Amino acid sequence: MSDGSSGGGNVVNNALFGAPNKNLQNATIVNAENFGFAVDCPPVAIRPGTEELKVIANGKPDPLTGAGPPVVYQATINDTARECFKSPNGGVVVKLGVKGRVAAGPAGKAQTVNVPLRIVVMEGRDKVLKSDLARIPVSLAAPSYAADFTKIDDSIVVPLSEGNTDFRIYVGFDDKAAGKGRG
Repeated sequence: MSDGSSGGGNVVNNALFGAPNKNLQNATIVNAENFGFAVDCPPVAIRPGTEELKVIANGKPDPLTGAGPPVVYQATINDTARECFKSPNGGVVVKLGVKGRVAAGPAGKAQTVNVPLRIVVMEGRDKVLKSDLARIPVSLAAPSYAADFTKIDDSIVVPLSEGNTDFRIYVGFDDKAAGKGRG
């Protein structure tokens, strides 16, 4: 059995990827790394304590049981994702995605709620480059009274730096913007 060493390459490799092309022997393969498009994305994190939002009904605790007012709805952030590319002016454009779910509680009903999601871009530990509050409308309807939501933000731009290690993006619910108590 031939090992393909007569200039034809490995037989299995040739079957999968095609035989080597003699015309491309000295060619430079262009990819994102050597073409100048590869950029490092700043990390994204859900700020601890803001991954969940409970909106509680108005009222006082039950005088007999001491139980607090019931939950109207609860929202959770399930996932984040981002992709980055170099902008024409030399910065890094970050396309950020946030995915979550809202579910009605015992005091819930069919309604549209506006979930307050805050996106903060930081440089270092204390310099805020951007802080935006998005109110995401989520419709809760029978029979489940629950729904998923998605927020895509492609307006984040950070300066280009080695590894973009000086920048961080935080997401989380802003309970002060919700105007209701947290549970």
